[in-house]
Order: sequence, then structure tokens, then C-alpha cells
Amino acid sequence: MYHDSEEWRMTPLSGNTGQAYMGVSKDEKVFFKRNTSPFIAALAAEGITPKLKWTQRTYTGDILTAQEWEDGQRLRKEDMASSKVIDLIRSIHQNDSLLNLLKRANAQESSPKDLLQDYYQGLPISLQSHTYFNQIIATMTQMIDSDFFTIDYCICHGDLNHNNFLLTDEKHLYLVDWDNVKIADPLFDICYLLCHYFSPKDWMSWFELYQFPLSDSFQKRVKWYSLLACLNLIKEYYAEDRHYQVNETVVLLKNIYEH
Repeated sequence: MYHDSEEWRMTPLSGNTGQAYMGVSKDEKVFFKRNTSPFIAALAAEGITPKLKWTQRTYTGDILTAQEWEDGQRLRKEDMASSKVIDLIRSIHQNDSLLNLLKRANAQESSPKDLLQDYYQGLPISLQSHTYFNQIIATMTQMIDSDFFTIDYCICHGDLNHNNFLLTDEKHLYLVDWDNVKIADPLFDICYLLCHYFSPKDWMSWFELYQFPLSDSFQKRVKWYSLLACLNLIKEYYAEDRHYQVNETVVLLKNIYEH
């Protein structure tokens, strides 16, 4: 692989399904990603992801982006309640310039029905035919009313996993892997994070730190988006054969649905 007549030694990075690499050429080290979101340049300019160095189309037709390599560490699960994480998520959700840029790129708002359709994409037959899950989805469909459309939609990362947060050695926090970016209710992002990392008894403390506006529809939307988050997590864990996590999330799903 070449850029500016220099050869790069490429090392695949774990957890990125063959799409991300560390590239080394002479004394330079960069982060390569194949076919990442074209939105990455704007995110880099805002300091949300590492600086973009260049973009190049390969001979296979893939788009390769190169970003500055940042020495640091991924966050741990217990870091997801830190003020740094909450402040970064809130600043992204409230970034109107990035939102307008995404809209100008013809990105459409993802309604609750759209997000349910996303859930069904690639869903295994055994989950498609699950009686209890289908009962919950039928209830979720009935819950959707005007309250879900009268709030301000924002940029949502779509995968607020601790592995996607990079804390550099200089203590700058980045959020990477924007392949699932959407325009949606901020609760789509937040409830995924909460269901993934926190007991429901701790959720309101997190919302208070975020300074989330408590509207009349807040409780109803939290329930809806947390049900969706559980379904999506079960889908992820099932695909990875993580049976303990599947069962754990089913218990959470049942608790949210029945209370």
C-alpha cells in the first residue's frame, strides 16, 4: 500500500473486522480505516476524532482514510460514568453545525419505526420468531405517538461502546468508529449506553450529570428506547455466542417491559 511513493507496513487492529489498521512508514505511524463514514473529516476538524491526514481511493475501489495515531488507551466499562464521557456525548448531541452538515449530505432522520426496521436487518430466524420479543415489539409499535416526533433530533453516534472511546496520553478524549451515525432522538444513544453499563436505579443520576431536559414524554421515551437498546444488545450478543450476556440482557428487558 502506498501514499506519496512511501510503502506502509500494515498491522490489522483487533475488533474491527479487517477494516482498521496501524500503518508504519519510516518514523511515521498512522491509523488507517477502510470505507469509514465520509463524515469523518468534519468530526476530525471538531476534535471529536483524531486529525485526518489524507483520504485515498485504493485500486480495489475502497476509500482509505489516514488519521494521526494517538498513543493512549480505550476506556474501561467503569469509566462510562465519568464527567469526560458525559460531557463529550452531550457536546456531540448539541453540535448544530455537525447536524446541519449531516443533513446537507442528505442524511434522513431515523424515526422509531426506522430504528425497529434496522433491528430486523440481519436478525437471526430464532430471534425473529421469539414470541416474547415479538410481544414487546408489538407494544413498542403501539407506544409510538406524536411525543416521539416533537423533540429535537440530533447526531447520534449509534454505538456508544467503551471500546470506541480513546483517552490519549495527553488526556484528550476521542470518540471513534462513526460507521453507525444517525440523526435521531438523543435517547437512542443514551439508552443504549445505560442498558449496556448501568443498573436502572443509576440511570437518573446519569441523566442529571448530562443535564438532560425532562419533558412530559421523557419517561415514555426512555422506556421505549431502552427496550430497543436491550433488543439490539441481545442481537449483538447472540451473534457473538455470548450466552451469559444474552440471558442477562433478557432479564433487563423483562424488567423494563413489565415495570
